[in-house]
Amino acid sequence: MSLNINDIIKDMANSAKKSLQKEGNGVGDEVLNILEKNKDNLAELAAARSQGNIDEKDFKIEIEREKQVLEVQLLAMEIASKSAIQKAMNAAMSTLTNAVSAAI
Repeated sequence: MSLNINDIIKDMANSAKKSLQKEGNGVGDEVLNILEKNKDNLAELAAARSQGNIDEKDFKIEIEREKQVLEVQLLAMEIASKSAIQKAMNAAMSTLTNAVSAAI
């Protein structure tokens, strides 16, 4: 049995894609979700500054705090994405290994 590398590559890509779909990997959507979850805090902060309830110094401190909160949430998302990508590559390599084994 001969190996058709083009077909194997397609199968590997499909395996990776299926794995990512199983993980629900939607990075763009996740970033939007994180921002949506923090929208109220950001809106309150903007309103407080624009209405003069906090001064520029406090505003900058609060902006930095919110930035750190968002970064932590995005880093958590990145870790989850990396795990999904690793699983996808494992699935792709397993497809290759199985195709080679079947050809032997």
